Amino acid sequence: MKKFYERLKYKFDQFLSLGTIALVLSLFLAMFLIVSLIGVIIYIINPNLGLGNLIWVSFMQTLDPGNLSGEQGSFVYMIMMTLATIVGIFLTSLFISFILNGFQNRLEKLSRGRSKVIEKNHTLILGWDDNIYVILNELIEANKSIKKPVIVILSDIDSVEMNQKLRDNISQKFNTKIICRTGSIYKNEDLDMCNIVDAKSIIINENDMNTIKSLLVVVNSDFYTKSEGHICALMYDECNIQVAKNIGKEKLEVVCLSSAITRIITQTCLQPGLSYIYNELLEFRGDEIYFYHNEEVIGRTFAEVVLMFNNAVVIGVKSNGKIHINPKNDFVINKTDDLILICEDEDTATINTEQPTINIKAIHSAKRKTSIKKANIFVIGFNPKTVSVIKEFNNYLANGSRIKILVNSETYINELENLDAELDKLNIEICVGDTFSRDVLEKYVPQDNENIIIFANENVCFKDRDSQTLLTLLHLRDMEEEYSVKYDIITEIADVKNSEIIDLAKVDDFIISELMANKMLAQISENRYLQGIFNHLLSDEGSEIYLKPISDYVDIKEPLDFYTLVQAATLKGEVAIGYKLIREKGLPIIKLNPNKSDNVTYNDLDSLIVISED
Repeated sequence: MKKFYERLKYKFDQFLSLGTIALVLSLFLAMFLIVSLIGVIIYIINPNLGLGNLIWVSFMQTLDPGNLSGEQGSFVYMIMMTLATIVGIFLTSLFISFILNGFQNRLEKLSRGRSKVIEKNHTLILGWDDNIYVILNELIEANKSIKKPVIVILSDIDSVEMNQKLRDNISQKFNTKIICRTGSIYKNEDLDMCNIVDAKSIIINENDMNTIKSLLVVVNSDFYTKSEGHICALMYDECNIQVAKNIGKEKLEVVCLSSAITRIITQTCLQPGLSYIYNELLEFRGDEIYFYHNEEVIGRTFAEVVLMFNNAVVIGVKSNGKIHINPKNDFVINKTDDLILICEDEDTATINTEQPTINIKAIHSAKRKTSIKKANIFVIGFNPKTVSVIKEFNNYLANGSRIKILVNSETYINELENLDAELDKLNIEICVGDTFSRDVLEKYVPQDNENIIIFANENVCFKDRDSQTLLTLLHLRDMEEEYSVKYDIITEIADVKNSEIIDLAKVDDFIISELMANKMLAQISENRYLQGIFNHLLSDEGSEIYLKPISDYVDIKEPLDFYTLVQAATLKGEVAIGYKLIREKGLPIIKLNPNKSDNVTYNDLDSLIVISED
């Protein structure tokens, strides 16, 4: 009997654990039993009243305790009705309590971000760190022309905290709906909660190890059973990329932070203003890269197509799934090919049916000049990217180039000396001293050294790195004024949050590694084919972005339209995408995708921005 009671109690406890519905059903069962019992007791004492009628009266008395004032009968009858009234008050209170508790639990579940997402065609972000705001701002900008866009974020952070952080750091969401869900990015049930199967793309926003763990789960989800959709991930160590690709297969697009930023820093150092161009191309504001299809260009050569747009720049062709940046002039556009444009929006790109008037007489016929030359570069500060950038310089500089490095510790000397032995084109000189000291800078920085790179020191507390970098930069700017020299300074910023401070410092070129990489990540999440374009432009092989003297292309004695510059670049096997103007006051003026029909007066200091093989 004891075991039967324990089993019955266990089953009842299991039933109650099902939640509010089980509690309410239990309450109704208890009410039915009590009402029936009261009715039976009264019926035994006075069978003339009828069992069914007595049960009904008892039930009504339980539901409405106010009915007791109008009841009349024997003493036992009144006692039973009073008992029914007391039971009714008790049960009604419990019923109200259970309902309120059920609503409260439901609201808490919603606030904890554990409800099922039913949105479709959404962008799913797995993970959370300070870089997420860069990704979200870019996606919000990209979604302005889309109807009811949705971004879903899954993280182990409480959804209430995530929503508060979004309110503090995202100024405008415009038409984009952001949904936060709390859970593990390593659990299939939590991924299903975010409706992963109907997501258009997935962004994994974690460190390398967590990214690989998350990929192992995602590849076993329903997302991988459909043909469309892709995954984007940012990897910090190049050694981990192949492992990630082996897991993610054809659906995965990987952005390698170290290799991408290394090449951007290297190219920007040799060509001041290039970081602005990359920032422009990597964000959804202003001009960006689009794929464009139009039957009017079918059968035409690439040299003809580049002159057909007044408000867009043609930089390449996507043919049979392959990316061709700056193809040969005789490359013929087929019916399945897409043009690769730089424009404000793909919907605004229009073909000019009229043949533009080109000032042929102003175009110089000389062959393309190489951009490889000797250079003296001064490097300040040390972190892992410093070594990678110096190695990359070996691919861009001529023999006999010199790199002078100022580090804040002698512990780096052996590593740099070993690096010097590996390089065949560069000579390295090492100096040791405080990288943000004015006296040290005046001692080691040559006044004839035009190219300077400031790296954030790795052996300094993270929160102080950018402070030291900014102080170094301000000293150099003051030295420029004092000694009447001009330095082309590239500044690496470690923390994304300090970008606004750098803007106030009016820096010509600065690199925020994770900012640029996450902008690239957001772009690829919207169009995976952009990965091939970025890889091409950032490679030391093939065509890249260069700033070359505009006087090498045209006679600048008179104002010229951009059609003429485009034709001048085309004759040299290059694609003109914009220009850089140097004026006496203010920062340089860099313009991508200018209106081709506008006439502009140039000088010897101005540059043409081209995509060229060297």
